[in-house]
Formats: sequence, C-alpha cells, structure tokens
Amino acid sequence: MQLPIHEKYKLQIERVKGDPIIASISAVLEKNLGSEFSYHSADHSDDVTGMAIALGSFDGLSEHKLLLLGIAAAYHDAGFIEQRTDHEVIGAGLSTTAMKADGRFSSDDINLVYRMILDTKLNPTGPSHSITTSLSPWLLDSDLANLGRADFLEQTELLATELQIPIESMLEESLALMNRHHWQSPSGNQNLNEQKKKNKEVLIRMLARSGKAKLS
Repeated sequence: MQLPIHEKYKLQIERVKGDPIIASISAVLEKNLGSEFSYHSADHSDDVTGMAIALGSFDGLSEHKLLLLGIAAAYHDAGFIEQRTDHEVIGAGLSTTAMKADGRFSSDDINLVYRMILDTKLNPTGPSHSITTSLSPWLLDSDLANLGRADFLEQTELLATELQIPIESMLEESLALMNRHHWQSPSGNQNLNEQKKKNKEVLIRMLARSGKAKLS
C-alpha cells in the first residue's frame, strides 16, 4: 500500500531498489516464494524495502545507510525460501554471501546488515523486538508498518491464511502484538502511529463483538 511518504521519496526508493544487490534477491523471491506465502510474499519484501527507504529518507539517513537498510529489508524474509523456522538467520546469511560477493561493502557493513535482519525476529514476550544496531529502528518499523496502515485488516487476513489459523485467533494475536509494540524511528512514529491507534480501536470493537475477553 502506497502512502504519501512513498510519493515524496519516490526517486530515492527507485534508486535504492534498482541497486543490483537488491534487484537480484527481489527476482529470486519472485521466482521461488510459492503461493502458500500469502503474506510473506515477494510483494511483502518489496513493500518493506520501499517503506524502509522512505522512512530512512524522511529522517535524513545518508545514501550509504539507505542502501544498507534497503539490503536488510530486501533480504529480511529471504530465508522463507528454505524454511519458516529461524528464517531470519538464513536470510541474514544470504545477505552476507551477497555482500561479500559484491565487493563494495566493508566487514562492518556486512555485520550491520546481518544483525539488522536478526533484529526482525519477534520476541515471544515483552517488547516486540530487541534492537542491536543503529539502523534497526527503520527496518523494524517498516516490517510492521501494516499495523499503522489502512490495509491492516486485509494484511491480517493474508497472514491468517498463510498460517492456516482462524481469523479470530489472528485478530487476538494482532491486538496482543499492538499492545507491546512501539514505533522505533521518528519517521515511523510520525507517519504510522495515528493509523495504528485507529486500527487498534477497530480490533477492540471486532473482538468485543465476538465475545473475546482481555481487551486493552
């Protein structure tokens, strides 16, 4: 889903997405992620990449940092090609291999992207994520941007379909996630927080109508 921020930073998004290291993994995901990934699809990775670049541009990140952020976003779900469990580690490894082969990146750059991707793993309890790098806030906000977008319910249905669980259970899990999630970047908070509040209100009403308890 395109937001006003996408149009504002359209040129930056196109430039970073067009970098060979990002374009190559995007093509691989398009070819290899099957229809069973209704949510974690190639479109999702492309969407997260565009959002990460937009949010990073909004906050004035340098061109090099935008590229590193774009690489992490493009590879963050690449591990789904092999398996669902611990896919973050696989995706991080794929990014390392690609960056080493590319030759443009320092060991610090490669390690930063690796750790960023690991940071996308949801914590089972407490705060939704652990942050270990200076660029992770923009990646994490982009990965969960659906919480603060108008297509939130549509995306939630896609995830329920992919996980093969009832939509009611998915809505409960989404509300629980919202309750322990906070935007990590200035741009995420500014561009996504108001819609997240609206989405949370909708969730609470829907679950109340279905008789679910422990709403907050």
